[in-house]
Amino acid sequence: MKNSFRFLSLAAINVILASTIVYAHNSPSLSAGEAQLKAGQYQEAIENFTKAIESSPKLGSDDLSKAYYNRGVSELAFGSTESAKADFRKSIEVDPTPIDAHGFKIRGLAKTALGDIQGAQSDFKRAGLSGDGAAEQEINKNQG
Repeated sequence: MKNSFRFLSLAAINVILASTIVYAHNSPSLSAGEAQLKAGQYQEAIENFTKAIESSPKLGSDDLSKAYYNRGVSELAFGSTESAKADFRKSIEVDPTPIDAHGFKIRGLAKTALGDIQGAQSDFKRAGLSGDGAAEQEINKNQG
């Protein structure tokens, strides 16, 4: 079970890093963390995502969800599986009803990492319907 979670997690990290776009945010820590995650500087990314989370009153639920999710990805790459799972759960909790394709895709990736394949497929379908053509690829990955 641990090995399959690890494999799925590493696959998810590769997908995320390949498709990560650094967005401008209200939080410099969130932007810095995203850049560090993309550069493979996981410890520094974790620190910046933590700072962004601690300043959560300044973030909307979408950015807060991204901060938890990206910190989870960083923790997973750093080898902290349980912390990553907790952050993936928190990412879903703080933004349970995404309003755009990117939000559904992030939630779908978090559910994939937690082993909720059916829930992930549902979110990827909703992301696709909301305009994210790449979400269809995630559905196919989870079926095979």
